[in-house]
Amino acid sequence: MRLKINDMSHSFLDNSGNMKKVLSHVTFDDDISTLSLIGPSGGGKSTLLRILGGLIKPTEGDFFIDCKNTGFVFQQNGLFKHWTGIQNITIPLEKVYGYKAEDAKHRAEELLDRFGLLSDSFKYPSQLSGGQQQRIAIARAVASRPDLLFLDEPTSALDPEYTVEVLDMIKELKEEGLNFIIVTHEMGFAKRACEKTGFLGPPAINSGARFLEFGKSLDVFENPKDPIVKNFLDKILMW
Repeated sequence: MRLKINDMSHSFLDNSGNMKKVLSHVTFDDDISTLSLIGPSGGGKSTLLRILGGLIKPTEGDFFIDCKNTGFVFQQNGLFKHWTGIQNITIPLEKVYGYKAEDAKHRAEELLDRFGLLSDSFKYPSQLSGGQQQRIAIARAVASRPDLLFLDEPTSALDPEYTVEVLDMIKELKEEGLNFIIVTHEMGFAKRACEKTGFLGPPAINSGARFLEFGKSLDVFENPKDPIVKNFLDKILMW
């Protein structure tokens, strides 16, 4: 799957009314299947992902992704609290993708059963663990059979046990051929489960982020060329 980003920048007004640049002239052109975006907090990763996912528009530049249908998974799962787990899957399938009610129910039950959630399908999000909520959110995102899945730190609010559940689920989807771009702080997953990794970071104080390093994941983690990337990984991987 081809991803092209053409000289993209993004700025917004902060709470003080000052213009803050988040991304600065990001340029990218490569074939991807599984891509992790890593880097320091506030480095523009989630902003870039939301732009690529069509949730916000860049201030400058544009991009192209060779796909027709995408899904998005948010940090805090984004489930509708007044719908049950299965309704969070079936209703978007019916209202957004035009599924018949019976077909939507069959697709939802198929996914819930596959990911060990069928017995919890009629529970509301408040009755589910964080891991269960996030797994239902992922099931919802893949229910329409997207060509590409965006995941914005899907394990950031989870305990280690639930983090493993979610990462195992994503790995299983990858093994079945699903393409995805994930923003993550789980360095082991980025290194071992993602074909390629991009490091976003600011080149200087008060300037927007750009790609400081990109390549095959093993190369980025084991032989980073940029000193900022090397220093970041040395600290993160120390323990």
